[in-house]
Amino acid sequence: MRPAWRLAIRALSARRSRTALLAAAVALSAGLIAAVACAMTSVQRGVKSRVEEAVGVADVRVEDVGRKSFDAAVLKQVGGWPEVAVVAGRGKEAVALKKAVGGGEAIPYETWGVIPELEYRIRPPRLETGRGVQGEGEIVIDSLLAKELGAALGDTLAVEKFGDPVTLKVVGISKPPAFASWLRPEAYVSLDQLGAIVGKRGRVREVDILVKPGVDPERVAEAHAGELSRGLVLRVSSKVTSGLDKNVESSRIGMIIASVMSFLSAAFIIMTGLTTNVTEKQRELAVVRCIGGTKWQLAESQIAVGVIVGLLGAIIGVPLGVVGAAVLVAVFPEQLPSGFEMSWFGAGLAVVGSVAAGVAGAAWPAWRASRSSPIEALQSRARVARVSGIVLTAVAGACLATVQILVLSVPRDAQAIFWGDVTLGMPAMVTGYFLLAVPVGCVVTLALGGVIGRVMRIPRGVLTRTVLATPYRHGFTAGAMMVGLALLIAIWTNGRAVMRDWLDAFKFPDAFVVGENLSEETERKIDELPGVIGTCAITTQPVKTDAFGVRALSPPSTTFVAFEPGPFFEMTRLEWMQPKDAAGQERAVSRLKEGGAVLVAREFLVTRGLGVGDRITLKHEEQPYEFEIVGVVSSPGLDIVGQFFKVGESYLDNAVNAVFGSRGDLKRLFGNDGITLIQIAIDPKVDDAEVMEKVRRLVGVGVLSAGSGREIKAEISKVLSGSMAVMSTVAIGAMLVSCFGVANLIVAGIQARQFEFGVLRAIGAQRGQVARLVMGEAVIIAITACLLGTVMGTQGAWAGQRMYQVLLGLVLSLRLPVGAVAFGWVVLVAITLGAALPAVVRLSMRPPRELLGAMKG
Repeated sequence: MRPAWRLAIRALSARRSRTALLAAAVALSAGLIAAVACAMTSVQRGVKSRVEEAVGVADVRVEDVGRKSFDAAVLKQVGGWPEVAVVAGRGKEAVALKKAVGGGEAIPYETWGVIPELEYRIRPPRLETGRGVQGEGEIVIDSLLAKELGAALGDTLAVEKFGDPVTLKVVGISKPPAFASWLRPEAYVSLDQLGAIVGKRGRVREVDILVKPGVDPERVAEAHAGELSRGLVLRVSSKVTSGLDKNVESSRIGMIIASVMSFLSAAFIIMTGLTTNVTEKQRELAVVRCIGGTKWQLAESQIAVGVIVGLLGAIIGVPLGVVGAAVLVAVFPEQLPSGFEMSWFGAGLAVVGSVAAGVAGAAWPAWRASRSSPIEALQSRARVARVSGIVLTAVAGACLATVQILVLSVPRDAQAIFWGDVTLGMPAMVTGYFLLAVPVGCVVTLALGGVIGRVMRIPRGVLTRTVLATPYRHGFTAGAMMVGLALLIAIWTNGRAVMRDWLDAFKFPDAFVVGENLSEETERKIDELPGVIGTCAITTQPVKTDAFGVRALSPPSTTFVAFEPGPFFEMTRLEWMQPKDAAGQERAVSRLKEGGAVLVAREFLVTRGLGVGDRITLKHEEQPYEFEIVGVVSSPGLDIVGQFFKVGESYLDNAVNAVFGSRGDLKRLFGNDGITLIQIAIDPKVDDAEVMEKVRRLVGVGVLSAGSGREIKAEISKVLSGSMAVMSTVAIGAMLVSCFGVANLIVAGIQARQFEFGVLRAIGAQRGQVARLVMGEAVIIAITACLLGTVMGTQGAWAGQRMYQVLLGLVLSLRLPVGAVAFGWVVLVAITLGAALPAVVRLSMRPPRELLGAMKG
């Protein structure tokens, strides 16, 4: 064995308690990195599954503007586009089903026809039991339909149709999506089977497209909009327009940021632990130099210490972190419905990071010892920290912390900003605040040392002098403690911002009802129900337009969505593409009230170039009516409602076939005073379910579907809150890792000052007095960490929001969550004092003779 490695092993075995603390710190550091990667990967997977369940999986979708089926040959055409990764067509028809034996009267149910080999690549079946459809003669039914039909896995269902009878075997029962109580049951068969049942082979109702990674769906829709047959519209999906996909992407950014911060935290914690006994090692290494050791052997021995400690920690910590992440997934099953996801990249990063951080931490004492002459190193304990060095540390720290601000503010290219922050800005920020911990710790000691000393009944000036004697040791330990708090504050600040500025920005009806026999009298009765504070009637009218389709042939149908502008805009928020300014939007709403004006969906602008100021002709019973376009809109909130509850399809699916106008125009021009859908505003103090039950009883059998918009927000909010809770445990884990740094500092300080404590005890100091002195040091470390962690967390939150803005277009506001900050402060102080307590108790139990006898050389 090489002499340097013998020195390393001897040095570690000579201080077993401190070696154990360092190894534990490395182990938890490695575990933290592994847990971060696995937990964030699981969170991302869970959020993605909820997004797909809510609004579908497609990035881009092809549909007929009249919501009719079309030739499935478009699948081959779309599949040839270079940006496309997967394309799947689906059919949808009402199919009358009953049990083959004793089933009674057949009832029509919404049935999807899928191409299994394509469909399941982008939309795996959510099965409770059984398997997915694989071919003709098979059917998958959801649990709601299974309950209505009294059918189970393996049963046979009969299809009521003209011609030869058809029987289908139930091969799977699927889970219903969220809010299943509001939904109508569904069934799934193969596309060929659906075509055979309804006599429409080779036809699809919609085509879902997943683009390749890194491809912008908006650009795909714009680039290929003119290539499809007239009457077909290529549009980005609700997943994109609602911004839910952006929040999935933000979770990926969050994973990268959290992983980098955790790695840096681990590196600094390990470095702090290994440099707490710099002076001791310099003296020992100087003795080795005196008896013939070379500079390289000294450096190699310290590197070996770091490697050994790093490997020990990685071997213990990586499995611990993976298990911890799995436990988090088990604790939060609702927020992480897709289960645990292993991150091998994270595990590898934990191993490499642990060893690298250990080596980096050991390099400093090795470098100092190798550069010092033996005589200088032997007298290193007499050295006092210079004020100039502390000032230089403050300047360097401030400059490094400013680097991130410049990296995020100066460049204009989004990719340059992202990679600049990950590779330079964020490491510079963490390093800068770590250095700032030294001068800030000195300021805290000078400002509060006397007060803390008096409160803890420590002789005047003793606590201040003790901490200022080793400012770097105490400052770096506080720096290690601050990272977890900063991560917690950044997580909650941006998490709350997403919920406040994105989710709360969705303004859609509190509830709604779709029915066959709705009328203005129905609306009036609903408006009078207790708990209802407003209603808005919606009427959908099929019309024809030459904006799409082949003009020489019959133009395809679109939908005129009519409402009373005042109540509608009080309940619903539309996203305006034109005009952008508030004054222009107010003029547009005023023109709607006057009549002869419409708002059009974004596809009219993208596909046909129709915008504000243009004229559009709508035909009803071959009579043309011309309208002025006063606005171009989309409605992400209504897209989400439509996908959750599948109600008012022609109304909610406005990205394809909606022209928004007033009910006054609808009555005056088309003679239609019917009502398709009624939006309902509910008193916030009233339970939605109670109101909707009254609505159902009032409307009776005419209700086709109904739902509560509030519950949609509540469901999404629950997912986001759960994700923050998962990531918060990671931040608290970082604080727990740091506590080993505190414990190592306290133990090293006690061992270095055993003789001093023995003298104090011998001249009359009580056990408690010595213990309070050491606990006072821990209090100063905690206060310094709280102050720096709060400021660093605020900058980290700003940096994250800046990243969301340039990469994802999400504009968030910076507001510190006072509750989360207070919670973090309490946890950090408790962990710091708890880490110091065992060593303090052992110190207070040792007699003066033992302390005096421990002094060596």
